[in-house]
Amino acid sequence: MLRSQRTASRCSFALSTLLLPALGCGDTPPAESTGTGEVVTTGGVSEGGATTDESVPTTGEPTSGDSSSDGSSSDGSSSTGGEVEGCDESSPYYVEPYFDPTPPAPDELLWSSHGGWALWDFCQCKPDDTVLPEDPRSMVQPGVSDGRAVAFNAFWKDCHVDPALVQEVGAAKTCGELRARAKRGRALLTPSEIGTGALFSGTEPQDISAGFGIATFPATQYNKLWQIWGFQSRPDNFDELVSQRYGAPFGATPNPYPLPGEDPNLTNGGSGRLPQFFTHLREPDGTWTGKIGITCQGCHSGSIGAPEDGPGLGLMLGSGSPLADHNLFLRDMLPLGYLASAATIANLNRTRGVNNASDVNLAFLFPDEEWYDFQTLWGLLTSGSTAGMNTPSWWNMGHRALKFVDGTFPMDAPRVDMVFYTPFFGLFGGILGELSESGQDWMRQHGPDANDWIVTLKAPKYPFPIDEQLARDGAILFHLLDLWAPARNNPIKNPKAGNGSCSSCHGAYAPRFFNDPGWLARPELEGVASYITPLDVIGTDPVRMETNNEAVQVAGAKNFFGYPETAGTDQDCGPQNREDLRGDRELGYLAPPLHGVWATAPYFHNGSVPNVWEVLKPAERKNIWLRLSTPPRPDQAGDVVMGYDTSLTAYDTERVGWYYQEIACEAGVGVTPYINCTPGSDNDPLLQLLLSTLYSNFVGVWNILYPPILTEEQMEERKIYNTHMHGQGNEGHEFTAVLTDDERLAILEYLKTL
Repeated sequence: MLRSQRTASRCSFALSTLLLPALGCGDTPPAESTGTGEVVTTGGVSEGGATTDESVPTTGEPTSGDSSSDGSSSDGSSSTGGEVEGCDESSPYYVEPYFDPTPPAPDELLWSSHGGWALWDFCQCKPDDTVLPEDPRSMVQPGVSDGRAVAFNAFWKDCHVDPALVQEVGAAKTCGELRARAKRGRALLTPSEIGTGALFSGTEPQDISAGFGIATFPATQYNKLWQIWGFQSRPDNFDELVSQRYGAPFGATPNPYPLPGEDPNLTNGGSGRLPQFFTHLREPDGTWTGKIGITCQGCHSGSIGAPEDGPGLGLMLGSGSPLADHNLFLRDMLPLGYLASAATIANLNRTRGVNNASDVNLAFLFPDEEWYDFQTLWGLLTSGSTAGMNTPSWWNMGHRALKFVDGTFPMDAPRVDMVFYTPFFGLFGGILGELSESGQDWMRQHGPDANDWIVTLKAPKYPFPIDEQLARDGAILFHLLDLWAPARNNPIKNPKAGNGSCSSCHGAYAPRFFNDPGWLARPELEGVASYITPLDVIGTDPVRMETNNEAVQVAGAKNFFGYPETAGTDQDCGPQNREDLRGDRELGYLAPPLHGVWATAPYFHNGSVPNVWEVLKPAERKNIWLRLSTPPRPDQAGDVVMGYDTSLTAYDTERVGWYYQEIACEAGVGVTPYINCTPGSDNDPLLQLLLSTLYSNFVGVWNILYPPILTEEQMEERKIYNTHMHGQGNEGHEFTAVLTDDERLAILEYLKTL
């Protein structure tokens, strides 16, 4: 877990009074404000670069809300006011993640909540019977951003208006209920805990609904991996080599497994150490089973530095993982008898660090009850292959109304989050009768708990020095600079959203702006981002969005993951990009909140840009690039496959991302036999364009001309990011080309503070 960088002595009442000042205020119109329009020119930001914060006046007064003097909110909440004595790590109401709750000044520029969830922050150090206020995400409704600097066009849906209908518990009502649910969710997703789950196994892998453990494997198989690597004997650093080869960092919590000859129940789980990619499964009474499963953290947790480098470093819990090579693990386990390794033929990614976790067109092949009509079925089968994806961070889920890179599902739809933990037969819709229903019941029971823990996670604080004055200049530019101001002559289509600044799509983070009704209707919407930028504006690689076509959206509404029980209601929780739900909103990609953005490189939905500087300056992006690898131990050089270097020396503090080397476009570069580029040119060759057409029009043809990984050379080539590949283009976000370098430097420095 992420721990506060110092023990807090004050409860988070101070934070909640800042972020939750308007509870029970109803729909009282905000004061007039000049948060939109030509505010950049009136604010004093010059064309030549950043200005100081003193030159930009705030607009409007921070709202004070209707909280009564005794600390209880006007909507009847029994929240305790004032400070709670003993609100520190010894308090029964202290729960991690926890950050310093000291409130900033209302016009502060360099303050951040670091993500997480306002309701979790609200409950810090409050008694269990405290009634929860309104979830700020639920405030994202049509009209709430009209005329304001921050734009919303994708809205919150409550999938649990009728818990009996969907057969899932509704939202927690009290802080005690929320704590209990988050505790269960943490156990479910924390490796080797009692109650942890695993890939396609749920929490009872030997149950018939989980295929009798088809997706798990015994420690005896795991202990033989070194034989597949070509060693003559087990290396003394076997655990570290597993971590490197498969791109799986270690966590701070114990994650043991039994070495050959060990009884796990006589050795506290075993003497070996598993990366977070794996979990040693346990019985409900805590007994160790000797069976190993795969966890969600294989896709959802990366690593920067090491714990000894400073607070918050090491495992980036919930950052999204740009490290893992799942295909390589499946390839290695196949000859050892791991049944799930049959999936290696699917080759769901071609580049280390990207994954296909939200390849929902495959998940939607099986309807829950009613079969698809021919048009929907044909559209689903011809939807194509979505290629690789850069997993979004968990710590921003509490500031999003929708999930996935194109906003496919409401954030209040936890079933789809549990798809990879679902007991195997629960994946087949309604076609397997009671077997399917059993797996779906598991999702109904565990999905809400998992969601309620995930959204509590906080982003780690930036560990390097920050130029605070430059960051303040960047905060002004981020919230005020109109990228489409006439003097900028921006050639990219103007979306006419908000005030044209970065905050228009990504949200408002500085108290000076989120307390201003010209930016947000209510301060509780701090950091919330819910704007789907049209494709002809964002311009990023369209493959994933286009693959999730109308037929995929319609099919998803009939699938268990799409809450078919809610179809046709005003809280329809099926895929949100269906024509009947989105109305005149154009298709595109959902701008994410930017908490902890420094820790989530590489960037864009497909991970095609290695640092933030190149996001802001498109002209400097490289078409073929390679991150640095961890140096092998001298006596193992040439004999092992190492992962990406995640040490602090590999982190580029100036450009905010990872150091890399550019690779020239030459014959034979990249993953053969794929045609990569035309030597001497950055153009895509004809064969590559033809293959991309094929991949885009037929589901499951991703393997054409792409054999399984066999040689060490092929394993190393998977580290190369080739933007000529299908779905891996690095184009887009080109409206920031109108920034000056001085402005980019200031914005970059500000983003470090989030």
